[in-house]
Amino acid sequence: MIPAPAQLRQLRLTEFGAIQGSTALSDPLTLTLEPGTVLGIVGPNGVGKSSLLGAIAHSGIASYGSALFGEEELSATRARRRAQLVSLMAQDHGAPGELRVSELVGVGAWASGRADPGDAVASALARAGIAELQDRRYSELSGGQRQLVQLARVLAQNTPVVLLDEPTSALDLSHQRAVEQIMRGLGNQGRIVIAAIHDLSLALNACTRVLLLDPGGSSHNGAPHEVLGPDRVFAAYGVRTTIHTTPKGRRILAADD
Repeated sequence: MIPAPAQLRQLRLTEFGAIQGSTALSDPLTLTLEPGTVLGIVGPNGVGKSSLLGAIAHSGIASYGSALFGEEELSATRARRRAQLVSLMAQDHGAPGELRVSELVGVGAWASGRADPGDAVASALARAGIAELQDRRYSELSGGQRQLVQLARVLAQNTPVVLLDEPTSALDLSHQRAVEQIMRGLGNQGRIVIAAIHDLSLALNACTRVLLLDPGGSSHNGAPHEVLGPDRVFAAYGVRTTIHTTPKGRRILAADD
């Protein structure tokens, strides 16, 4: 479902960041994300990618600064209203094992108050490519299947801002490509997608912008091929890389040694 025009608003982060204890995890971020942006957050382990997503979603991660969707401050909105604006697929795919897949995906539709939860669940399962799992119990699924169920839950929530934490980490090649297409499709619908990603080739192909978080707390954002140029990747990861382009235009970032 394409968002209503009223939902097509900017997400503005102003001097924003996540806090762990009393420590800011990165330098303050000031970004304006237009409708249709697919932003990949990349950087080495431990720089705070997941925490930044949790801070935007206000899901138990403390934050500083401002995160405005349109004119609504996300940290100040009530939980039910925030669930209509922002959905989060976390790295932790835990959920009650006795729930059936359709029930768990239905939690997303319920959270945002969908008027057609049954249709939302069916559509989300089909888009995630797991309609055949709808009657299975969550405890019976593999790690990759659980990841796809959590993606379907987010799709059923149908929010204008979608946050994905390592959405392809447990998936095989075909499902990685499917998730990449889903991310681009959400952007084409006018949603704002923010994904924490370790796969830099995925960031090059799925994202319209990339935010690189450096270990020292600084950041760089812009076009994927510019932010993921060899000098910046080496400064962040300590690895020399080259971006290769296939005959069909896909970009692959590979280590030089």
